[in-house]
Amino acid sequence: MKKIEARLIQSNLTHQIRHTVLWPHKKQERCSIQEDLLEDTFHVGVFLDNKLVSIGTFIKIENEFFEKKNQQYRLRAMGTSKEYRKQSMGKELILFAKNILIKKNVKILWCDARKEAIDFYQKLGFKTNGNYYKIPIIGLHKLMYLYL
Repeated sequence: MKKIEARLIQSNLTHQIRHTVLWPHKKQERCSIQEDLLEDTFHVGVFLDNKLVSIGTFIKIENEFFEKKNQQYRLRAMGTSKEYRKQSMGKELILFAKNILIKKNVKILWCDARKEAIDFYQKLGFKTNGNYYKIPIIGLHKLMYLYL
């Protein structure tokens, strides 16, 4: 039986999957983001038999689409290694982070979802808003959100 475990990780552990899954056009050492080390930011990793296979970064930041009174977090740079997709790794990551966010009294989790990931987020209860927009080099995205 394989052991799946989601846990908090340091930001530097996200870089390899960010590079191979999300940003292959960047060098791995350039796969950090400005918000990685902010006090309220946290990173989640999902491990399969102690191998890191899925990552996500959660940033305390407001999106003007939502009411300002709600505490919001943004999911950014979430990815699962190709060979481990469709095995519930991403779902485990979201469920683990959701528990942390609820304890922090966060009301909304939102993200800029890649077109190919929209079905994944919808299965977890996320809603879409608006039209597709293009992020250069990466492709089409939609704003998605989940009320906690």
